[in-house]
Parts: sequence; C-alpha cells; structure tokens
Amino acid sequence: MHWADVVAEKLLESGKEHVISSGITPSGPIHLGSLREILTADAIVRTVNKKGGKAKLVYIADNADPLRKVYPFLDEMKYQEFVGRPLAEIPAPEGDGSYDDYFLKPFFKSLKEVGVFPEVVNNYKFYNDGKFKNCIRTIIDNREKVSDILESVSGRQLPKTWFPWTFKNNDGKLCDGKLIKYEWPYVYFENSEGEEVVNNLEKGEGKLPWRLDWPSKWKILGVTFEAFGKDHATKGGSYDTGKRIIEDVLEEKVPHHIVYEWINLKGKGVMHSSTGLAISAEEMLRMAPPEVIRWLIMQPQPNRHIDFDPGLGLLNTVDKYDRIEQEYNAKEAEENTARALELSQVKGSAMVKLQALPYRHLVTLVQSKNDTRDIIKALKRTGDINELNDEEKNRLDKRIECIKGWLKNHAPESVKFEIQAKPPTLNFNDKDIERITNLKEKITSVEWNPEAIHDAFYELQESYNMPAKEYFRIMYLILLGKEKGPRLGFFLATINRDFVVKRLESY
Repeated sequence: MHWADVVAEKLLESGKEHVISSGITPSGPIHLGSLREILTADAIVRTVNKKGGKAKLVYIADNADPLRKVYPFLDEMKYQEFVGRPLAEIPAPEGDGSYDDYFLKPFFKSLKEVGVFPEVVNNYKFYNDGKFKNCIRTIIDNREKVSDILESVSGRQLPKTWFPWTFKNNDGKLCDGKLIKYEWPYVYFENSEGEEVVNNLEKGEGKLPWRLDWPSKWKILGVTFEAFGKDHATKGGSYDTGKRIIEDVLEEKVPHHIVYEWINLKGKGVMHSSTGLAISAEEMLRMAPPEVIRWLIMQPQPNRHIDFDPGLGLLNTVDKYDRIEQEYNAKEAEENTARALELSQVKGSAMVKLQALPYRHLVTLVQSKNDTRDIIKALKRTGDINELNDEEKNRLDKRIECIKGWLKNHAPESVKFEIQAKPPTLNFNDKDIERITNLKEKITSVEWNPEAIHDAFYELQESYNMPAKEYFRIMYLILLGKEKGPRLGFFLATINRDFVVKRLESY
C-alpha cells in the first residue's frame, strides 16, 4: 500500500474531517526541498478525500519571523539594517512590495502549475489581527508550566527571567529583553540600551517563540495532520515540545504527522534557501514537466532522502517516469508504483492515456528544428507519434518549453549542439576522406529511418574493418563541428537526406 494511503486510512480512523497543514519561512527562494513538504501534504489531502473523508490543505507563510542575517543572495549594504525585522516588514530584493511576497508569489504560482491549491495563512496578519490572542494569553498565564515543559523535554535550561514572548523593539526588530511588567494585553520590557518598551500582545507586536508559535497554530487552525522535516523531529526538538504544549497547556489533540527527509542537490549538498544552495520551485518548472516533479516526491517513502541531479540525471528521471506511465497504461505497473503515478497527475488521480513523447528525442529536436510544427513532423516521420490530440499537444508544448529552460541553465555541454549552417573547416586526413566516401555511398542508399541508419554505421564497420565510432565522429564533425552529439540514427532521420549527402560532398 502506498504511504499516502496508509496515512489517510489512519487519519480516517480518527475522524472524517481533517485540516492538513504545511508551511515555510520565506527567507529566500522556496526550493524543491520545500516543495516536498507541501506535495506530501497534498497527497494526503487527495487520498483522504478519495477515500470518502473531507480534508483541506492550509499553507502557513511564517512571515512574522525575522530576517536572521544577510544571506549570500542579498545586498549587504541594503539589508544589514533589516536583520531582526519581520520578513513582512522588509522591502523586496527587487521592485516594489515586501520581502516575503517577493519569494511567496512565484512559489504560489508554481503550486498552481503542479496542481496544489492551498488555503494560504498569512502568519504576520494572524498576529496583527489578534488570531493568536487566546493562545498567547493561555501560554503566558501558564508560563511556569510552559517553562517546565520546554526545559524537561528539550533538556535546555531557560533563564530565570524567561518570558514566553519575542519582544519587538522600538526599531521594529525582534529581540530578547528583560521583563518589567505584564498586564494583558501589554508587556513592558527593558531593551539592551536600557530603554523601556511596551508591546501590545493582542496586535502582534512581537511574536511567540517558534516552539510555542507552532502548537498555537495547530490550535487556531484545527490542524489534524502535518508533514515536517527531520530537523523538527529530533529527540527533544520542536515537535516533542509542541506535543506537550498542545495537550497540557492549549488542551487540544496532537496532530498526526509524517517526517520527510531532505532533497540533496547532486554534488553540492542539502538544498537550503538561506544558503542560496537551491533550485527554486519556479526554476524547476522551467526545466521539468510538473507531473515529473510530483512523481519525484510521490515515488519514494517520505523518510528517504532524494538525490536530485539537474543535469543528465533529469533526463533519466523523465525517461523513468515515461516508462512507468507506459507500464501503467498496459496494466503492468506494480501497485505502489501505479499509485505514485496517479498521485503525480496535476489534475487529480485520474490517468489519461497519452502517446509517449520521447524526451531525449525532444532534446535533439528542440536544438535542430525551427518550431513545434517541424518537431511534430519529425516525430511522425521517425514513427514516434501519430496524430496528436489536444491533451498531447499541450504536453508536447510544455515539454518543449521545459527542455529549452533546461538547455539554457542546467544541461551539460555534452548534450548541447547546433547544426552548422555552412560546412565547418576541418583538417581531415586521407583516411578520413576515404571514410567520408564510404559514408556517402552508404547514406545515399540506406532506408531513411533511425534503426536502418544506426545499423548502417555498423555495416560500415564490418565492411571496412574500421570502428563504427570513427564514422560517427566524422558525421558529428561535418554537421555539428564537434566530435560527439545526439543519438545519430534518430538525429539523421530527422534531417533531410539530401542535406546530409550534400554536406558529405563538401569534403
């Protein structure tokens, strides 16, 4: 049974209606690793609803959190003064608007493209609108109990003067402070300069520390399930303290949960917004089809890490997805694999049988043809496709767009090429000229399809006791000006035979 079905059935045993939560602190580009969290949550929502329950997805933008430091992708001169300020109150790195919206807007646009439509919670606005007030008051009224829980569960000792609030200073920055007086809804504290500052707790001047903020959101939103990263799941970590706070202080049930592992960027390490080591969700959709992005998350167990290779590995991933889709359509896919594929569909779990669009062939055609019409003609000529319906045309358009983005930003040089408009100037020796003559004779007579062309090069090898790779090399050089290129049989079959013969005759 697929992991989403296991979780959904467990949830439905506890009730029919569920609030599935996910969220992020928008401190930088929201990347594929963060996308894993909300896609995991979305899979649970879809599955609960499919099994007769009623689930909704909420996405919490933790924009009341402060800017922790000037991250590598930020202007040091511009942002140093904003360190400590809530993200919602900081200007965007470019253009108008706020810092949080700068990163959230493209992410929410990306969510729509992968078929995720959450109810968005603006945490900063929740504080300002007084949504937290009951939880804040309850926590403060029980602060000794809260302190005992935090210390006993986390193993860390809090200062004797600890107060369950992150104060907001006169300069708008979140800070520690020395409590002077508390009279609901006001708290008075002394800042590091010895000044007395007052915060209105009801209006969100300041915020709860994370270990108290998180369970408070569970209560406010009625959260029954949340997926979160392994950093929160460590012994004595924020989930362990959150369980005690929600049960013993806020008097609500602990949400069910699932812990997910990180996504590593091949050769570089764990994706993280604040370090700049990340491929944003928006960028992912410019180089990979949305159903493939979903499948990356749906296929493995959430507690398994994912190694993501944006180079050649991406082609392998799409190829694997396409192969499994064909197995599914032939009713040959294994049960869990089939279910992962269903959950990978952007428009729900219903699978629509579509013609295969060979991705590696498209990588070749995008670089050798002028437009989509020429690409379709080439695919028909090589026997890869028949007439396309509207759904298949849409998929083709999307894949062409993704391949262009991938070629521009992530493809290795080894797969990039350009057909030379004029015969390249090449220093061929006598043996090469002889091989060109052999090639010309073979090319003029061979049946013009990928398999026959491919076989022709090995027939030359047998006939002249010369490695086929030498004939490949010559053909790549005269057409592309480089010694290697795309799969030659398919590539040549998509080009006019007369053009190839004429090019051979140029040497």
